[in-house]
This record gives sequence, structure tokens and C-alpha cells, in this order.
Amino acid sequence: MLFNLELQYIEGVYMKKLFFMLIIAMVFGGCVPNTTKMNNTTANNTVANNNPDIIVQKVDKDDVRNIIKEEKMLAPDVSETELSFTAVGEGIAPLNTVSSAQALALAKRAAITDAYRQLASKLYGVKVNGKDTVKDAMLRSSTITAQVNGLIKNASIIDESFNQGLYRVNVELKIDADKWKELFAY
Repeated sequence: MLFNLELQYIEGVYMKKLFFMLIIAMVFGGCVPNTTKMNNTTANNTVANNNPDIIVQKVDKDDVRNIIKEEKMLAPDVSETELSFTAVGEGIAPLNTVSSAQALALAKRAAITDAYRQLASKLYGVKVNGKDTVKDAMLRSSTITAQVNGLIKNASIIDESFNQGLYRVNVELKIDADKWKELFAY
């Protein structure tokens, strides 16, 4: 009787192991690529040619892109992947220059610096500090300072002009939208 119980227990353990091995084999057997499907693709194409209900058409990549754009499907457009920031900088020529060429060069430098400052304020923001001094319930002084800190690289001058001592520069900065989100999204 004891021998029978031990035998039934051993058979039960082996049956469980065998059962689990079969399940594992079936799971992994489904992961094996079916080579018969690959060989039957040419056979399916000939069947499609004989069936009048099935239309087989070759499509160019450009056609697919145009359809995606027309149907407003999710496809990144070149203009959507690149952001553009512009700023206008102005600079005045100083009065104490040696020549008109020096005045023009200094006005241009001031205009470019002003444009970069404006781009930095758009990208990084402006830190504003204020201080008020009150004495005897009266405002004695009020000081407001604005500060911009940032790094501007690869900005391009789009347009520049000099008229009546004022140098004006249009500057553009193009940046990838993903890079913009990585750097400035806070």
C-alpha cells in the first residue's frame, strides 16, 4: 500500500512536469517563424491577380507622404520639427568715433548684441529684481533691475539696415523642437 502511494506520487510529479514541458514547448513553438508563409507570398500574388475583387498596386514613398499630409495623419512635417525664434536689435553709433566706418561698425556690434539679448530673454526669460525704500510712510526710492543670462549659438542675421545713425539687425535662431523641449521645457 505504501509502495502504491509512493508510485502514484512519483507518477503525479512526472505528469505535472510533463504537462508544464508541453505547455512551454507550445508557447515557444508559436514564436518560431513560419517559413511556409514566406514561400507562399508569390503564390498569393498570383492568386490576387486572378481575383477581380483584389487590387494590387505599388505605391511610392512620396505618394504615401503626400497622402499622410493631405489626410492630416500623424507625420512630422519639417516645419513642425524645427522652431524659429526671431529678434530685432538696434544700435546707435557713438559720437566720439574716429571715422564714419568705426561708427558704423560699433552701431552694428551694438545692434547684434541687443538682438542676442532679446533672443536670450525669449528663450531663458528675464530675471527682474525690485527694491523700494520707504521712509516716514513715503517712497524714497524705487529701483528695478532686469537681468538676462543665457547662451545663444548659431543665430543667423536675416536682415540688416543702417539709417540716420540707427543700425537695425533682424536675427533668427532655428532649433529642433525635440531639443527645445529637452532644454527649455520646465
